Amino acid sequence: MKPRAKSDGLLTEQLEDELIVFDKEHDRGHCLNRTAALVWRNADGKRTIADLAALLRSELDPLADEDLVFHALDRLDSARLLAEPLGRSNVDMRTSRRNFVAKVGFVGVASLLLPLVTSITAPAPAQAQSCGCGSGGAYSQLFALWLAQNK
Repeated sequence: MKPRAKSDGLLTEQLEDELIVFDKEHDRGHCLNRTAALVWRNADGKRTIADLAALLRSELDPLADEDLVFHALDRLDSARLLAEPLGRSNVDMRTSRRNFVAKVGFVGVASLLLPLVTSITAPAPAQAQSCGCGSGGAYSQLFALWLAQNK
């Protein structure tokens, strides 16, 4: 399997250890922590799961493994940030997370490495206009608001 991140119709902004991704097609903003961002940025359709795990080991922690990569991909897939759905079952998704947490323990390293993708939906145009955030469409207003709150 060689996953590929979605690239069309996205706005991105790097903020320290987080990546903000706004999906114009689905009117959703996503905040990716360092683990999820590394997987998303490097899921180019050429790298395998093993390649991505090796990258996480070198960039984050020697305990990173394929289960951590699968968990990150599952989170990205749920947020519609992959070019093609993974199609993994709920059992497979839970198993990847459980295996990684069992390997390193939930406290300490695991809590720092677990991929996090937090998503919000853009307000309707009427709601965005009423917020007094300035000119522009709902996309730019939501993106600006998200950036302001996370700096």
